[in-house]
Amino acid sequence: MSWVEIVVSQLKDVYSGSPWYGKPVRVILHEIMPERVGLSPDASSHSVFQLAQHMLTWRTFVVEQLKGNEAYKVSLNSEKDWSPSDQINTESWSALLQAFDDNQKILLDLIQRTSTDTFEKQVPGKSYDFKHLIEGIVHHDIYHAGQIVTTAKMVGAYLPSS
Repeated sequence: MSWVEIVVSQLKDVYSGSPWYGKPVRVILHEIMPERVGLSPDASSHSVFQLAQHMLTWRTFVVEQLKGNEAYKVSLNSEKDWSPSDQINTESWSALLQAFDDNQKILLDLIQRTSTDTFEKQVPGKSYDFKHLIEGIVHHDIYHAGQIVTTAKMVGAYLPSS
């Protein structure tokens, strides 16, 4: 398998497939009670919504960089990186879930259509290449999926299907 085939397979497994560690991101997100996504375990913790939005922000960063949009930037720990909690409701949760699905399709399509030599190039303004960025988003999704489950359980918002 080529690197592209491997990373596409990993992205599919982590998002909606059968990852070795348990449930994929999409299933986890759909097992959260929408009316409780804005709750956080304490004042210093992020809500499920904020964690999911953070994941999507960085997935969008990957998409925009692959498109060549150097103007799209995300600063660590900025408001863009971690959304404020004042616009969280069941409608915004539903929109976020749809945005994840849309992003997944776009991301997979871009990776498959991008010239393989691009993956060895440095991401503009960063110290790493596109291959590192794309592999990193796989790890990022897994990490935050675990945080989402833990946070959702702490606020009584997790309803696992089985």
